[in-house]
Amino acid sequence: MKVVFILLLVFSVTMVFAQFEEGSHLFKDPSVSSELYKTCTIFHVEKFQISPEIEFTQSQQNLKIPLSCPWKNFVFGAHIPIIRKTITYDDKSKSPIGIGDMSVTAAFRSYLKADIKGWQVDYAGNLTVKLPTGNKDKIVTINGVDSIAPMGSGSLDMIFSGNLLFKRGVYSELFTDIQFRLNGRNKDEAKLGNSLNIKGKYGFIQFEPKFDGYITILIFLNGDGDVNDPIGPDKIESSMFIIDIIPELHYLTSVGMAKVSITVPMITSADIKFTRDISVRFGLTKEF
Repeated sequence: MKVVFILLLVFSVTMVFAQFEEGSHLFKDPSVSSELYKTCTIFHVEKFQISPEIEFTQSQQNLKIPLSCPWKNFVFGAHIPIIRKTITYDDKSKSPIGIGDMSVTAAFRSYLKADIKGWQVDYAGNLTVKLPTGNKDKIVTINGVDSIAPMGSGSLDMIFSGNLLFKRGVYSELFTDIQFRLNGRNKDEAKLGNSLNIKGKYGFIQFEPKFDGYITILIFLNGDGDVNDPIGPDKIESSMFIIDIIPELHYLTSVGMAKVSITVPMITSADIKFTRDISVRFGLTKEF
């Protein structure tokens, strides 16, 4: 409970200092990002764990609460996001808060003991189901004008992932994650474009047993979506190609593994012009 209370306190502080900006609805809606629904790092779950994390940008803050439980060669997880958005109109703004789209995950890991030129190899596969629990039609009224502040996509989505881990001793670790997201349709017959998410993560420093660092390259490809109507389908222009760099630090404390990371947008190529924010995440993984 102390861990959750501290994270809620920090979450409240970041909300106070949040700034406002206009941007793409696609990336301000966390239901689009499969990163938000990654319930756990499969290879590092040895006991029941909770890994709360705070993520914030200039216009949105997410409190993520992933739960993970191992059983034999399987890991089962659930994820509850709490979302706060800032909507600005003219000189006023409002910041609604709500539950986002929850998700559940089932994963299989091999515990493979293969050795390739000094590197230990392991693999895992998982299926995540994103549930339409967030209110996609949430409305805020500013200066008499209604603005939409969706907390989810309103669709049932499937995320398929494959993982590889290469590890050499305690000083070097290479992790790859390939995700394909298959989006469903919401009650408005709208379907967001499917996406492919490729991540490469390298553990490159360890100053002492308690302190290590990683660098991640994230490649994100998204296709166009569509909306069904009586006249015919309308295209949703959501295709894009994105590359981010994410430095990350871990420090082992008496209450769990503390984590901090920064996502830096490097390349954005999209049909619709928009800007992306740098996002900062603070987290803590606690085993029981």
